[in-house]
Amino acid sequence: MYRIVNSMEKTDKEVLVLVTEDRRTRGHVKMIRMRQCVKDIGKYSFLHRTVKWNALSDEVVTAHSVHNFKEKLEKWRYGDRTL
Repeated sequence: MYRIVNSMEKTDKEVLVLVTEDRRTRGHVKMIRMRQCVKDIGKYSFLHRTVKWNALSDEVVTAHSVHNFKEKLEKWRYGDRTL
């Protein structure tokens, strides 16, 4: 998900995810809005089975590299959710 949101993959990002980059009072800058799925094939697809992206902290999402993102994600998941 990190690579798709940060345009590191050669895919059409707009087709897969709806990234809203407006700053609200809660959350981080790169929030993802999930599309409504009616059929089972959409409900159990890649995007609905990923890590809850919107629940991640701002430090994790705005990591500078994939390696840095993975390190911060592990600390966030298995730590006390503070960085």
